Amino acid sequence: MIIGAYGTGASEGVIYVRKEYPLAIKHLLIALRQAREMGLLGERILGKDLSFEIRLVRGAGAFVCGEETALMRSIEGKMGEPRQRPPFPFRRDRWETHPNQ
Repeated sequence: MIIGAYGTGASEGVIYVRKEYPLAIKHLLIALRQAREMGLLGERILGKDLSFEIRLVRGAGAFVCGEETALMRSIEGKMGEPRQRPPFPFRRDRWETHPNQ
């Protein structure tokens, strides 16, 4: 995630874990603390002009939170339910009037 942040200029990353996995949460919190202590997270990582933080979000996350819009809603603290967005499902008339048919 840190390498991706360097390439894209991101300053924050999010790890989403369901509350039903307390051991995973515990281990992630330890790993994030160790990364901060080693200078791999926070301000001026390894003395470079890169600042990056990783936020752990605990979600109620049902299976549906695997869908990207539902995941974003859950991270925002809302109910994880999908939203319709472009690209919308194809319209029937587009396929019926295709010139190669």
